[in-house]
Amino acid sequence: MPTKPLRSVVASVESRTKMRRRPVLAKQVEALARKYAAMETTGEPFGTVVIAEMGQKLKEKGKDIIFCAESIISTRTPDAVIEETQRNLREMAQGQEAPFLGLPELRRSICDRFQGLYGERVDWRDEVIVTSGSMQAEYYLMAALINPGDEVITPVPSFFFDIPVRLARGRCVYLRLQASDNYLHDERRFEKLITKKTKLITLCNPHNPTGRVLTSEELAGIAELAAKYDLFVMHDQVYERIVFDGRPYTPMVKFAREIGDRLISISSFSKLFNMINYRLGYAIGPPEVIRGMEMIQAFSSMGIPSLLQKGAVPALNRDFEDKHILATIARLQKARDYAAARLGGLEGLSMMKPEGTNLLLVDVSSFGMTSMEFCKYLLREAGVACAPGVAYHAEGHVRISMGSERSEEAIDKIATAIQKLKARGP
Repeated sequence: MPTKPLRSVVASVESRTKMRRRPVLAKQVEALARKYAAMETTGEPFGTVVIAEMGQKLKEKGKDIIFCAESIISTRTPDAVIEETQRNLREMAQGQEAPFLGLPELRRSICDRFQGLYGERVDWRDEVIVTSGSMQAEYYLMAALINPGDEVITPVPSFFFDIPVRLARGRCVYLRLQASDNYLHDERRFEKLITKKTKLITLCNPHNPTGRVLTSEELAGIAELAAKYDLFVMHDQVYERIVFDGRPYTPMVKFAREIGDRLISISSFSKLFNMINYRLGYAIGPPEVIRGMEMIQAFSSMGIPSLLQKGAVPALNRDFEDKHILATIARLQKARDYAAARLGGLEGLSMMKPEGTNLLLVDVSSFGMTSMEFCKYLLREAGVACAPGVAYHAEGHVRISMGSERSEEAIDKIATAIQKLKARGP
């Protein structure tokens, strides 16, 4: 990802910008660009890519690097998806563009899957939009919903939902979750943050970066708040169904009766189906909101390549998905158990055993380093690229992505590097 060029561009234009009477960039974009320029040191807003880039440079120099920074469960796209893409290559490449909302066949499949899994009927004609990944869906949602000054409650640690809020000139109100109570989403704490300006609550379940799986009770409480205060709820469920130990997964749509037309469910093909290079996501929501998101897509990207959408259809076959999910869960749970056993007993570390996802959030604050410094240490000493917690509003932590064939080796290398660090003393 081109982080270095952007940082150098920001630095090079600063002198020219000083000579102008008015700023070139909008304030919210300028603020983001300045953070991005300092990201190699601070880790904000997305130090994960900095560490991944550093790891790639070391690899190019011949060093053996295991990549556990970016949340990639696997890069092996299902054969059925690749075969469908290849089979339709000539026809789709020379055919008409897909509608702004997405290819009708894919939208129907998404809606059929949603109803089959969660029992909620979705109208493919006006209640779903296909986007370039879940992040684009979230950006479109904020651009369509948020007015300047509107407030969005975001529980943290979290994925960076706050950035599209700021780009839409909204204001993020953070609810700090506590490791001491297992990152509980207590509706009473949410309610204390609600004001007349509050418009939206963001949720991620299963949760990035903690690996928590929210309970029905937690979700029910938030659904009641949404109904009571007429708030929208965005549920990022890109890790849906990836839960361990037989634990139930409850999507927010199970409380559709309470929430009414205030829920937007967002998912992706990248995590569940290993289709990271297809960059496909989607949002399901009330027609008025989907219509607003369609307007943003229509006058920006004008939609998603129909060839990629056509190739994604076989992934939503229920028999295929069920088998794929079972295999994925078995592999990730094995990796989770190994990591928890290996790291859990190390002096100076604390962590919650993940209940789902492919993610492990480890508290390393006792070592007196920033999360960015700690990740750079692990990269140098262990040859493992991890994600700095500061990128997910979790300074003092590192996030480890599991799932690769070398996950156990990575955990061993991390454990050895931490033991060396501890042996050195203060």
